[in-house]
Amino acid sequence: MIVEFPLFGAGIIYFPTEISALRVFEPRYLLLIADAIKQRKTFCVSNNLDGESQIISEVEMIEHRDISNAEQLVLVKCVNLYKTKSIKTDKEYPICNAEIIIDIGLPPTTEELDNLQIKIKESLSVLIEKGLDIDIPTFEIETENRILSLWEICSKIPMTMNLRNELLLSNDISYRFNLLKNYLDEVKERTI
Repeated sequence: MIVEFPLFGAGIIYFPTEISALRVFEPRYLLLIADAIKQRKTFCVSNNLDGESQIISEVEMIEHRDISNAEQLVLVKCVNLYKTKSIKTDKEYPICNAEIIIDIGLPPTTEELDNLQIKIKESLSVLIEKGLDIDIPTFEIETENRILSLWEICSKIPMTMNLRNELLLSNDISYRFNLLKNYLDEVKERTI
């Protein structure tokens, strides 16, 4: 099913469950945010407004605050991933038609997710000892939705944009899990 969304070209895509802040100052995006607030609707965030068939993140607003007369800070949470079918930029703000991305493959077991979390904590501990200024994340594995739990784990690991994009572009759950596992093994090998 194709759905229409307002589209914010933020230069990034978010993982499902990821929470982030958007600094909004362009007039067209201020209008998009105002309409989303009034209508209590979600909107999508994309890397750019150039191409069709790109992955975008549907986000819901958690909080918004005026920073100045012409700037807002908007806290958003990603709820879904979509693939654009078309993007129109001739309106007050960009609009896209998109189709939800359906995951394929088997989700990791709770034990596999627990082991992945242990690897993350071990890798981050070593990086913190070497001077990286981050906190070790806390995890809450939701056994009823291990797919979302895997996305939550993705959002808590420092990674390159290339890895981030590779994870987002794959709808194969097993592939995403193995990609994360291999990445953490590489981090551990480099830090030893």
